[in-house]
Amino acid sequence: MIGSVECSCRSVSAVWKEAHILSALVSSEAESEGQNDGDGRTIGMDFFASDIFLTALARDYHRASTYAFKTYALEGQQVRLVEIDGGRPVTDGPFYDYVKPLPAEVPAQDPAGSPSQGTVSYLPRLVTSVIALQDRDPESSLPLFAQEPAPLIVWERFSTWEDYLALLSGRSRNLLAAQRKKLRRMTDAFGDPVFTFDDRDPAALDSCIGWKIGQYEGGHETLEDPRALLMLKALYRDGHLVVSTLRLEGRCVAVHAGFVWEDDYLDVLSAYDPAVAVYGVGRELRMRLLEHSYRLGHRSFDLLLGTESYKWYYATHLQLVESYGTPPLARRVRDTAQRAVKQRLMALSPQLFYRAKKLVIAGRRQVRGRAGSLPPNRV
Repeated sequence: MIGSVECSCRSVSAVWKEAHILSALVSSEAESEGQNDGDGRTIGMDFFASDIFLTALARDYHRASTYAFKTYALEGQQVRLVEIDGGRPVTDGPFYDYVKPLPAEVPAQDPAGSPSQGTVSYLPRLVTSVIALQDRDPESSLPLFAQEPAPLIVWERFSTWEDYLALLSGRSRNLLAAQRKKLRRMTDAFGDPVFTFDDRDPAALDSCIGWKIGQYEGGHETLEDPRALLMLKALYRDGHLVVSTLRLEGRCVAVHAGFVWEDDYLDVLSAYDPAVAVYGVGRELRMRLLEHSYRLGHRSFDLLLGTESYKWYYATHLQLVESYGTPPLARRVRDTAQRAVKQRLMALSPQLFYRAKKLVIAGRRQVRGRAGSLPPNRV
């Protein structure tokens, strides 16, 4: 699938050098790309390849007894993964939206000190290209073949915050006007809303998780997984997950949670109190967070995987994310069966599908609960 998009996309081998230029993801650091900054990170490396994220994935989600960060080769590309309990490299997991090829300038020696070694035959989600979206009709920019997009806002494109607002107005003049009207109603009813970029109140993250689960009729598999929650809360506790809030009269009514890495913001989770949804609290928080990100000098605001309409409205670029390599036979059989069952149930009754999904999630929770009593190296 690589290289099948002509003109509008770049090949994998050149994607990050060109994408950094296109989206200003490295701007002034371009000359130092691939150098270790003395704090266990390599300039130019994305968050999902960092020691911070891979440690949480191995230690808190997989409960690995031992783990090591290694660089693996896949069809000419190099990716940084975590190997758990001396066995397989992990290529999937909660909040693990994608893997990016390491920049060509990253040395063969892994930043953690272990030499590059090993190969992988398959990655479920690899960023293969970055394209610019059209200003007026961004969804028309998506190439016509199957892939998962990760919309992205590149801030260098805008000289002022007002320039970005002009882009949004060109896409939907009514949306911003409607939001300003809701803000006036909100202020009249509750006084000025209070925005906090880094809210260290743990209850805010708990509220966000609860509201998000409530939005999904069939349940939320990741947020109802105790190990995934352990991983997320460990990242928050250690200061790597930034929780932003909007409060009315002191009460938290909307929450955004994201990672900030190398001046890039990654938008992980957002939700709002449905009791005050009529005031547009979710969108109000998002707009304040975007403006704060811009004024902090972030290079990008990554909306991560998904084709929700709001992501297209805000994004300026698109990261194309594809499966890469040859999936194991068991995975191909499982994915095919899951798609067939979902399509059949949805055709019969969406409610039937959601009930079945809830039962599956409940069953997995029970299995994981029993597994939690096992020694760590058996999980």
